[in-house]
Amino acid sequence: MLMVRCAAKVNLCLDILGRRSDGYHDLRSLMVAVSAWDELHIVLSDRFGLEDEAGQPLPQSNTVWRAAHLLAQEVGIPPNFTVRLIKRIPSEAGLGGGSSDAAGMLKALQKLWRLRWSWRRLVPLAARIGADVPFFLVPTGAAIAEGIGERLTPLRLPTLWMVLVMPEATMPTKDAFDLWDAHPTQVDADPMALAEALFRGDWTQVRRHTQNAFEPLIATRIPSVTDLKARLMAAGAMAAVMSGSGTSVVGLFTDAMAARRALKMVRPFAAWGTVARSVRRSIVLRWGRKG
Repeated sequence: MLMVRCAAKVNLCLDILGRRSDGYHDLRSLMVAVSAWDELHIVLSDRFGLEDEAGQPLPQSNTVWRAAHLLAQEVGIPPNFTVRLIKRIPSEAGLGGGSSDAAGMLKALQKLWRLRWSWRRLVPLAARIGADVPFFLVPTGAAIAEGIGERLTPLRLPTLWMVLVMPEATMPTKDAFDLWDAHPTQVDADPMALAEALFRGDWTQVRRHTQNAFEPLIATRIPSVTDLKARLMAAGAMAAVMSGSGTSVVGLFTDAMAARRALKMVRPFAAWGTVARSVRRSIVLRWGRKG
Protein backbone atom coordinates (compact mmCIF):
# COMPACT_ATOMS: atom_id res chain seq x y z
CA MET A 1 0.00 0.00 0.00
CA LEU A 2 1.22 3.49 -0.84
CA MET A 3 0.35 6.03 1.84
CA VAL A 4 0.25 9.69 0.84
CA ARG A 5 0.11 12.55 3.33
CA CYS A 6 -1.34 15.74 1.83
CA ALA A 7 -0.64 18.99 3.71
CA ALA A 8 -2.95 21.96 4.15
CA LYS A 9 -1.86 25.42 3.03
CA VAL A 10 -2.33 28.93 4.32
CA ASN A 11 -2.27 32.20 2.42
CA LEU A 12 -0.28 34.61 4.55
CA CYS A 13 -1.29 37.33 2.13
CA LEU A 14 -3.69 37.40 -0.80
CA ASP A 15 -4.51 40.17 -3.23
CA ILE A 16 -6.93 39.86 -6.15
CA LEU A 17 -5.85 41.96 -9.10
CA GLY A 18 -8.96 41.60 -11.24
CA ARG A 19 -11.31 39.30 -13.10
CA ARG A 20 -10.08 37.94 -16.40
CA SER A 21 -12.04 37.54 -19.64
CA ASP A 22 -12.15 33.75 -19.09
CA GLY A 23 -13.93 34.21 -15.76
CA TYR A 24 -10.91 33.39 -13.61
CA HIS A 25 -9.19 35.96 -11.40
CA ASP A 26 -5.58 37.11 -11.36
CA LEU A 27 -4.15 37.02 -7.87
CA ARG A 28 -0.93 37.45 -5.94
CA SER A 29 -0.29 35.47 -2.77
CA LEU A 30 2.31 34.05 -0.41
CA MET A 31 1.32 30.42 0.16
CA VAL A 32 2.81 28.13 2.80
CA ALA A 33 2.24 24.39 3.36
CA VAL A 34 1.44 23.52 6.97
CA SER A 35 1.31 20.39 9.14
CA ALA A 36 -2.40 19.59 8.97
CA TRP A 37 -2.88 16.51 6.81
CA ASP A 38 -5.29 14.47 4.75
CA GLU A 39 -4.21 10.97 3.71
CA LEU A 40 -4.60 8.76 0.66
CA HIS A 41 -4.20 4.99 1.00
CA ILE A 42 -3.63 3.45 -2.43
CA VAL A 43 -3.68 -0.27 -3.30
CA LEU A 44 -3.62 -2.13 -6.62
CA SER A 45 -7.02 -3.12 -8.02
CA ASP A 46 -8.65 -4.27 -11.25
CA ARG A 47 -10.25 -0.83 -11.73
CA PHE A 48 -10.25 2.63 -10.19
CA GLY A 49 -12.20 3.12 -7.01
CA LEU A 50 -12.37 6.07 -4.61
CA GLU A 51 -13.87 5.79 -1.14
CA ASP A 52 -14.02 7.69 2.12
CA GLU A 53 -12.67 6.54 5.48
CA ALA A 54 -15.83 4.48 6.09
CA GLY A 55 -15.50 2.73 2.73
CA GLN A 56 -18.32 4.67 1.05
CA PRO A 57 -17.78 5.54 -2.64
CA LEU A 58 -16.94 9.15 -3.51
CA PRO A 59 -18.23 10.90 -6.67
CA GLN A 60 -16.37 11.54 -9.92
CA SER A 61 -16.44 15.27 -9.09
CA ASN A 62 -13.94 14.65 -6.27
CA THR A 63 -10.55 16.20 -7.00
CA VAL A 64 -8.75 12.88 -6.39
CA TRP A 65 -10.89 11.11 -9.00
CA ARG A 66 -10.30 13.94 -11.48
CA ALA A 67 -6.54 13.97 -10.88
CA ALA A 68 -6.21 10.22 -11.39
CA HIS A 69 -8.16 10.20 -14.64
CA LEU A 70 -6.51 13.32 -16.08
CA LEU A 71 -3.02 11.89 -15.62
CA ALA A 72 -4.17 8.47 -16.86
CA GLN A 73 -5.50 10.11 -20.03
CA GLU A 74 -2.26 12.02 -20.45
CA VAL A 75 0.00 8.95 -20.26
CA GLY A 76 -2.35 6.26 -21.56
CA ILE A 77 -2.22 4.01 -18.49
CA PRO A 78 -5.42 2.85 -16.74
CA PRO A 79 -5.54 3.96 -13.07
CA ASN A 80 -6.22 0.52 -11.62
CA PHE A 81 -6.10 1.42 -7.96
CA THR A 82 -8.45 1.65 -5.03
CA VAL A 83 -7.93 4.91 -3.12
CA ARG A 84 -9.19 5.55 0.40
CA LEU A 85 -9.35 9.26 1.24
CA ILE A 86 -9.02 10.12 4.92
CA LYS A 87 -10.09 13.73 5.50
CA ARG A 88 -8.70 15.76 8.37
CA ILE A 89 -8.46 19.20 6.74
CA PRO A 90 -11.85 20.96 6.99
CA SER A 91 -13.64 21.81 3.73
CA GLU A 92 -14.49 25.35 2.58
CA ALA A 93 -11.94 26.70 5.02
CA GLY A 94 -9.39 28.31 2.70
CA LEU A 95 -6.88 25.58 3.61
CA GLY A 96 -6.74 23.83 0.23
CA GLY A 97 -7.58 20.31 1.38
CA GLY A 98 -9.22 19.20 -1.86
CA SER A 99 -6.40 20.71 -3.92
CA SER A 100 -3.76 19.01 -1.79
CA ASP A 101 -5.54 15.66 -2.18
CA ALA A 102 -5.45 16.07 -5.97
CA ALA A 103 -1.75 16.92 -5.94
CA GLY A 104 -1.15 13.91 -3.71
CA MET A 105 -2.85 11.67 -6.26
CA LEU A 106 -0.73 13.11 -9.08
CA LYS A 107 2.49 12.58 -7.13
CA ALA A 108 1.45 9.05 -6.14
CA LEU A 109 0.76 8.03 -9.74
CA GLN A 110 4.00 9.67 -10.83
CA LYS A 111 5.80 7.33 -8.42
CA LEU A 112 3.74 4.23 -9.15
CA TRP A 113 4.09 4.67 -12.90
CA ARG A 114 7.74 5.78 -12.65
CA LEU A 115 7.16 8.99 -14.58
CA ARG A 116 10.35 11.02 -14.65
CA TRP A 117 8.52 14.32 -14.82
CA SER A 118 9.59 17.51 -13.10
CA TRP A 119 7.03 19.18 -10.85
CA ARG A 120 6.73 21.97 -13.41
CA ARG A 121 5.63 19.50 -16.09
CA LEU A 122 2.72 18.49 -13.83
CA VAL A 123 1.61 22.10 -13.25
CA PRO A 124 -0.55 22.59 -16.39
CA LEU A 125 -2.38 19.36 -15.62
CA ALA A 126 -2.78 20.33 -11.96
CA ALA A 127 -4.18 23.75 -12.92
CA ARG A 128 -7.00 22.04 -14.86
CA ILE A 129 -8.20 20.51 -11.58
CA GLY A 130 -8.08 23.68 -9.48
CA ALA A 131 -6.16 26.92 -9.05
CA ASP A 132 -4.48 25.84 -5.79
CA VAL A 133 -3.40 22.37 -6.96
CA PRO A 134 -0.11 23.49 -8.61
CA PHE A 135 1.14 25.00 -5.34
CA PHE A 136 1.25 21.60 -3.64
CA LEU A 137 3.72 20.36 -6.26
CA VAL A 138 6.33 22.98 -5.29
CA PRO A 139 9.32 21.23 -3.65
CA THR A 140 9.99 23.95 -1.05
CA GLY A 141 6.60 24.11 0.72
CA ALA A 142 6.31 27.87 0.15
CA ALA A 143 5.84 29.98 -2.96
CA ILE A 144 4.63 33.25 -4.36
CA ALA A 145 1.61 32.39 -6.52
CA GLU A 146 0.49 34.63 -9.39
CA GLY A 147 -1.82 34.42 -12.37
CA ILE A 148 -4.67 32.13 -11.34
CA GLY A 149 -2.21 30.29 -9.11
CA GLU A 150 -0.22 28.48 -11.79
CA ARG A 151 2.73 30.93 -11.91
CA LEU A 152 4.82 29.89 -8.94
CA THR A 153 8.06 31.24 -7.48
CA PRO A 154 9.31 28.70 -4.93
CA LEU A 155 10.72 30.12 -1.69
CA ARG A 156 12.42 28.71 1.38
CA LEU A 157 11.10 30.29 4.55
CA PRO A 158 12.15 29.85 8.17
CA THR A 159 10.00 27.46 10.22
CA LEU A 160 6.78 29.24 11.16
CA TRP A 161 4.54 28.27 14.08
CA MET A 162 0.87 29.07 13.84
CA VAL A 163 -2.59 28.45 15.19
CA LEU A 164 -5.35 27.64 12.70
CA VAL A 165 -8.92 28.16 13.85
CA MET A 166 -12.22 28.12 12.03
CA PRO A 167 -15.76 29.22 12.92
CA GLU A 168 -18.84 27.09 12.35
CA ALA A 169 -19.73 28.95 9.14
CA THR A 170 -17.95 28.10 5.89
CA MET A 171 -17.59 29.91 2.57
CA PRO A 172 -17.57 28.13 -0.82
CA THR A 173 -14.82 29.49 -3.06
CA LYS A 174 -17.27 30.47 -5.80
CA ASP A 175 -19.35 32.50 -3.34
CA ALA A 176 -16.23 34.30 -2.13
CA PHE A 177 -15.27 35.31 -5.66
CA ASP A 178 -18.86 36.40 -6.36
CA LEU A 179 -18.62 38.66 -3.30
CA TRP A 180 -15.36 40.12 -4.59
CA ASP A 181 -16.82 40.67 -8.08
CA ALA A 182 -19.68 42.64 -6.52
CA HIS A 183 -17.31 44.66 -4.31
CA PRO A 184 -13.76 44.59 -5.76
CA THR A 185 -11.29 45.15 -2.93
CA GLN A 186 -7.52 45.37 -3.12
CA VAL A 187 -5.05 45.35 -0.25
CA ASP A 188 -1.42 46.25 0.42
CA ALA A 189 -0.20 42.66 0.19
CA ASP A 190 3.36 42.29 -1.12
CA PRO A 191 4.34 38.58 -0.98
CA MET A 192 8.08 39.15 -1.42
CA ALA A 193 8.17 41.93 1.17
CA LEU A 194 6.28 39.63 3.54
CA ALA A 195 8.70 36.75 2.93
CA GLU A 196 11.68 39.03 3.59
CA ALA A 197 10.06 40.35 6.78
CA LEU A 198 9.50 36.77 8.00
CA PHE A 199 13.19 36.04 7.47
CA ARG A 200 14.19 39.17 9.42
CA GLY A 201 11.65 38.56 12.16
CA ASP A 202 10.33 42.08 11.47
CA TRP A 203 6.85 41.63 12.91
CA THR A 204 5.81 45.22 12.18
CA GLN A 205 6.27 44.60 8.46
CA VAL A 206 4.76 41.12 8.75
CA ARG A 207 1.60 42.65 10.21
CA ARG A 208 1.56 45.26 7.45
CA HIS A 209 1.54 42.65 4.68
CA THR A 210 -0.59 39.86 6.19
CA GLN A 211 -3.70 41.01 4.38
CA ASN A 212 -6.39 39.19 2.43
CA ALA A 213 -8.68 40.90 -0.08
CA PHE A 214 -11.47 38.46 0.76
CA GLU A 215 -11.33 39.08 4.50
CA PRO A 216 -13.29 42.34 4.87
CA LEU A 217 -16.00 41.03 2.54
CA ILE A 218 -16.39 37.65 4.22
CA ALA A 219 -16.09 39.09 7.73
CA THR A 220 -19.11 41.28 6.99
CA ARG A 221 -21.13 38.11 6.32
CA ILE A 222 -19.42 36.00 9.00
CA PRO A 223 -18.43 38.23 11.97
CA SER A 224 -16.89 35.26 13.80
CA VAL A 225 -13.91 35.58 11.42
CA THR A 226 -13.13 38.99 12.92
CA ASP A 227 -13.80 37.66 16.42
CA LEU A 228 -11.36 34.75 16.03
CA LYS A 229 -8.72 37.03 14.57
CA ALA A 230 -9.06 39.41 17.52
CA ARG A 231 -8.85 36.49 19.98
CA LEU A 232 -5.67 35.20 18.33
CA MET A 233 -4.06 38.63 18.60
CA ALA A 234 -5.14 38.93 22.23
CA ALA A 235 -3.63 35.47 22.87
CA GLY A 236 -0.23 36.66 21.66
CA ALA A 237 -0.21 36.22 17.88
CA MET A 238 2.40 38.38 16.17
CA ALA A 239 0.05 38.66 13.18
CA ALA A 240 -3.23 37.08 12.08
CA VAL A 241 -5.10 36.86 8.78
CA MET A 242 -7.89 34.88 7.16
CA SER A 243 -6.58 32.19 4.81
CA GLY A 244 -7.61 31.97 1.17
CA SER A 245 -11.32 32.38 0.52
CA GLY A 246 -12.02 31.64 4.21
CA THR A 247 -13.23 31.05 6.76
CA SER A 248 -10.22 29.77 8.71
CA VAL A 249 -7.93 32.28 10.41
CA VAL A 250 -4.21 31.79 10.92
CA GLY A 251 -2.21 33.39 13.71
CA LEU A 252 1.60 33.50 13.59
CA PHE A 253 3.56 32.86 16.79
CA THR A 254 7.20 33.03 17.82
CA ASP A 255 7.42 29.38 18.90
CA ALA A 256 5.47 26.16 19.49
CA MET A 257 4.85 26.81 23.19
CA ALA A 258 3.29 30.21 22.52
CA ALA A 259 1.10 28.68 19.81
CA ARG A 260 -0.10 25.87 22.10
CA ARG A 261 -0.96 28.33 24.89
CA ALA A 262 -2.93 30.46 22.42
CA LEU A 263 -4.87 27.49 21.06
CA LYS A 264 -6.06 26.65 24.57
CA MET A 265 -7.38 30.20 24.93
CA VAL A 266 -9.07 30.44 21.51
CA ARG A 267 -10.23 26.87 20.86
CA PRO A 268 -13.47 27.15 22.96
CA PHE A 269 -14.68 29.85 20.54
CA ALA A 270 -13.93 27.92 17.33
CA ALA A 271 -15.54 24.96 15.59
CA TRP A 272 -12.10 23.59 14.71
CA GLY A 273 -8.56 24.47 15.64
CA THR A 274 -5.02 23.15 15.66
CA VAL A 275 -1.40 24.14 16.13
CA ALA A 276 0.64 23.75 12.95
CA ARG A 277 4.06 24.55 11.62
CA SER A 278 5.27 25.23 8.12
CA VAL A 279 6.55 22.18 6.23
CA ARG A 280 8.87 21.92 3.25
CA ARG A 281 7.19 18.89 1.68
CA SER A 282 3.50 19.34 0.87
CA ILE A 283 3.14 15.73 -0.29
CA VAL A 284 4.81 12.90 1.62
CA LEU A 285 4.79 9.36 0.18
CA ARG A 286 5.70 6.17 2.01
CA TRP A 287 5.00 2.47 1.70
CA GLY A 288 2.94 0.75 4.37
CA ARG A 289 1.18 -2.50 5.04
CA LYS A 290 -2.39 -2.93 3.85
CA GLY A 291 -4.87 -2.73 6.72
